[in-house]
Amino acid sequence: MRIRPFEYHAAVNLEDALTQLGEYGPDAKVLAGGTDLILAMKHKKVLPPRVISLNKVRGLSSVREEDSAMRIGALATHSQLSRDAILQENIPMLCEAVSLIGSWQIRNIATIGGNLCNASPAADSAAPLLALDARAVIADMEGEREIPLRSFFTGPGITALARNQLLKEIVIERSNAPSAGCYIKLMRKKAVDLSLVGVAFQAETDRAGEKLTRVAIGLGGVAPTPIRAPEAEAMLTGLKRNEVLKALPDAARAAVAVTRPISDIRASAEYRQAMVDVYVRRAGERVVNALLKTGGN
Repeated sequence: MRIRPFEYHAAVNLEDALTQLGEYGPDAKVLAGGTDLILAMKHKKVLPPRVISLNKVRGLSSVREEDSAMRIGALATHSQLSRDAILQENIPMLCEAVSLIGSWQIRNIATIGGNLCNASPAADSAAPLLALDARAVIADMEGEREIPLRSFFTGPGITALARNQLLKEIVIERSNAPSAGCYIKLMRKKAVDLSLVGVAFQAETDRAGEKLTRVAIGLGGVAPTPIRAPEAEAMLTGLKRNEVLKALPDAARAAVAVTRPISDIRASAEYRQAMVDVYVRRAGERVVNALLKTGGN
């Protein structure tokens, strides 16, 4: 498939990219890894007159600790994140999630910022980041601002970004509490497939390791946007670890109640909801068993 001709601009820095966006507005599309954009252009789903590449912009692909937070640049690739020592030590759930995205060829070029800005309801990076209470740093010519990631997604393929704005980085507060988390996804194939259902489960305990002081459940592929399951989380928070396993079935049903999946060629809405029930229980069991075994991270 041939792509319709377009103007290409390689931004040399963030200011240059934002200037171009401000000048061309809706006529421009931003190129990071390009795994989604180029495919959409080939299929004539988007036909931008101008493409602004961020690949020469420095400082947007780093992972660093700053004060009590971890900051992930929007241009960090999934392969980079899956191997990052800081993330493996502090939030291995995210490493696990991004290692399941596409093929290794895709992971080598696709970026976390692109995965989030594409705003697919089934984006594998979104559910764990929601469970981690991540924040999005949005940049424009007037400066930067942070918003909760849960406010970043506004609909299928739609984000809170204005035409003149870029996602610069993701911020995750570091917790010193004992914790464990996991991400599991349901696919039709064993690899290189979109998620039918994705479940991220993150839990923290008190210092004694007796009670769950925080539970967060992120869900992907089962609503117009990636979502949390607050009622299910509340049912488990405050329980002793050995009580959580008994409460998981009820919590899983509460998680199902907040979903609004679609039926499509890949799966029915009813099947997706049934698998949310199964996967929330499965993820919860994995996390509780990890806490019992190791005392968390």
